[in-house]
Amino acid sequence: MHSSQDKTGLLPAPLNSSKGPTGHTRMPRHRIAIVEDNPELLADLAEFLDLRGFSTRSFSSAEAFFETWPALSFDLLLLDVALPGMSGLDIVQQVRACGEAAAMPGVVMLTALDANDDQVLGLNAGADVYLSKRSSLEVIEAACHSVLRRLGRNGAGGHWRLHIRHWRLSTPDGTLLDLTHPEVALLTALCGTPGRAVTREALLAGMEKQATLSNLRNLDNTASRLRRKVQAACGRDLPLRPSYGRGYTFTGNCEIEQ
Repeated sequence: MHSSQDKTGLLPAPLNSSKGPTGHTRMPRHRIAIVEDNPELLADLAEFLDLRGFSTRSFSSAEAFFETWPALSFDLLLLDVALPGMSGLDIVQQVRACGEAAAMPGVVMLTALDANDDQVLGLNAGADVYLSKRSSLEVIEAACHSVLRRLGRNGAGGHWRLHIRHWRLSTPDGTLLDLTHPEVALLTALCGTPGRAVTREALLAGMEKQATLSNLRNLDNTASRLRRKVQAACGRDLPLRPSYGRGYTFTGNCEIEQ
């Protein structure tokens, strides 16, 4: 987009920085400790959750985790149940026993076993959610968001409002941003199906554009610029997440006004 746009557009968004033009500090990313002894799964989880806006730290064993915790705190623990040495259940019990309730991290446990007895043990130990390792990465991410919301630590929380007629987005803190036509079209499609991944091809179809390589690239650039624009304007992360190569998902609460 060029600086010669009329009033319906906006100048190119500034580069990402620690503070926006109004002096707001960047919202911190939630810190997740991932403890998993399978190196391939550990790498996949860390890469995926980092792409989703979390800040992850990877550990291959409980003992490695306790070399860092509690000197380094976390908002959430993503734990494998069956670990070499101490188990994921041992981690939960020790963390719950040592810390203050108000500062307790959330706990999502992963297991290759589906037995009810194992789930009961995990939940009784203090886990918030107990998932099978066969769960998709998107389901694991959704569980992390759910736990963080219940703990009152959902940085992407609050209500967003899209004003289609006026090409504006209202952020949870009341900041109003002027949008370009592609940004309005993108948010209209995503906010209409919150929490659901929409493919890039479907998004382009809604804009009456073909899924050419050029248009797909422009769509990704639009999403990236929009996230930077929101961050620069109000210091808050727009809950617009890439769906691991498939498309995009709006993970927040949003109202659409025609």
